[in-house]
Amino acid sequence: MKKLIINLVTIMVVLFQAALYVFAAEDTQQLNREVLELYPGQSFRLALTDGNDSYICYTGNESIATVTQKGLVTAQSAGTTEIRCVISEKKTLKCTVNVKSGKSPESVVLTDNVLTMLKGESYVLGARVIPEKNDSYKKFISSDESVISVDQNGNIKAVNTGNAVVTVESESTAVSSACLIKVVEYGDEEDTSKGVSGVLYNAQGEHMQNTIVNLSNGEFNRNVRTNSSGVFLFDNVTMGSYVLTVYDRGLTNEGVSSNIAVSTGDIHLSCILSDTALAVLYGSNVSSSDNLRDIQIMQKNVDMNTGETYDITTVLTPSGAKGNKLVYRSEDTSVADVDETGRITALNEGGTVIYISNEDGTITRKMTVNVTRYGAGLFGVALFSMLSFIIVLIITVYFHLRKNNNE
Repeated sequence: MKKLIINLVTIMVVLFQAALYVFAAEDTQQLNREVLELYPGQSFRLALTDGNDSYICYTGNESIATVTQKGLVTAQSAGTTEIRCVISEKKTLKCTVNVKSGKSPESVVLTDNVLTMLKGESYVLGARVIPEKNDSYKKFISSDESVISVDQNGNIKAVNTGNAVVTVESESTAVSSACLIKVVEYGDEEDTSKGVSGVLYNAQGEHMQNTIVNLSNGEFNRNVRTNSSGVFLFDNVTMGSYVLTVYDRGLTNEGVSSNIAVSTGDIHLSCILSDTALAVLYGSNVSSSDNLRDIQIMQKNVDMNTGETYDITTVLTPSGAKGNKLVYRSEDTSVADVDETGRITALNEGGTVIYISNEDGTITRKMTVNVTRYGAGLFGVALFSMLSFIIVLIITVYFHLRKNNNE
């Protein structure tokens, strides 16, 4: 009997602890944003911070902002509404959406998109909102304050070893940029000589051969060239912080740089060079790098005639990243529509904006399309000139005949 009571008490304790765990897990669930600042046409995905996708979202006012069941919010018109995400019968999380009027910012440009720091180091992450305004607002957010702390002036502190992402938002939550930061620690001082090697790629994922790569930190300053496979090597490098610079058109140009840290063991890097940034990742296989970080549109303003088609050309960074399927949307489908492959069809005279996003909506770029009626341009000018000549000729003949009749 005593044994039975003990077993029952044990089962009750286990069930009670399980109930407390479930309750605590549910109680700690939060949305990734409690407030969204958007402009009409912009989108942002609401999600639970614990990664759980068992929720359904509803909007308070569809004329201000719509939302899919899985939290993709799209701003419609200026105003304020509330998004409710139902987790369970007893728990609903809310997010306030403020849709602003006026022209939205286009992008946030950072001085670094990938950064390696030594534990205890400080660094200032520069950020610029485009187009720049006197009252441009920037918000710095760290994904893990125990690894990286950041203030609202971009002052970063490497608190502990690990990885964290610092996101910089403009006055619109949907317009942001991120910097992936790896914090490492000094190793044993007895083994201070390291080898730093890497592979250099362009934004299309191709090896960049015969390209100058520089590694420096004040005391150390050395140039090497990549071989036919894009590989470079620096030997006898001591531990510390360095600047890695790529001169893709010879030493006479300015070069594109990124900060790295050399700690324990030999360092192997994957370096991806675009026009404005050098992304440095630990590892040597660009195809296995993390998710999509940027979408570049080759032509951001397109002029078309009604009936014409145009295929959007984009460059993805990195080219082999996960989540590289793009979603296309036209702001005004009566002017120009776009299909799932990125082909634009001009329908009626006017202007519209085409939005290009990744599937989860975390990266959005846009381009403008101006449509004129077929026959505008040189053909239209020629037609107008011909009609004008005919009208003038008719008027001249009319008055000439009238004059002869009077005589």
